[in-house]
Amino acid sequence: LGLFAYGTLTMDSVVQILLGRIPPSELTSALGWRAAGLPDLSYPGLVADQSGDTPGRLYLDLTEDEWILLDAFENPLYDVAPLSLANGHRGLAYVWPSSAPQALTSTWTVDSINAATVEKYLENCVAWREEWHKS
Repeated sequence: LGLFAYGTLTMDSVVQILLGRIPPSELTSALGWRAAGLPDLSYPGLVADQSGDTPGRLYLDLTEDEWILLDAFENPLYDVAPLSLANGHRGLAYVWPSSAPQALTSTWTVDSINAATVEKYLENCVAWREEWHKS
């Protein structure tokens, strides 16, 4: 299964920093799910929502090392779950568990991040990647 990304991992700049490449992908969406804002975080959590239809990218051909890196990068509170996608494929997604701090009622989109926040997030990604390589 590929990775269904719906948040900051849909941004080419983030993926390029983390993986050093942009894997092949397909645009699709996850019906019955919503990318919810998370308190005090610049990225979302995917939560079940019967009226939701979350756009995203299904990344194909991730290597084992890339999966390991992404698992380390993502918030440890996330669960990994298989989802049925609008394009007929299935993908694994990092979903926000109900046992975690409450997600916001607002729907998160890439457009909801201002330029300064994006710049800071990218700087944090670069620093995280450098630390990851050292370990």
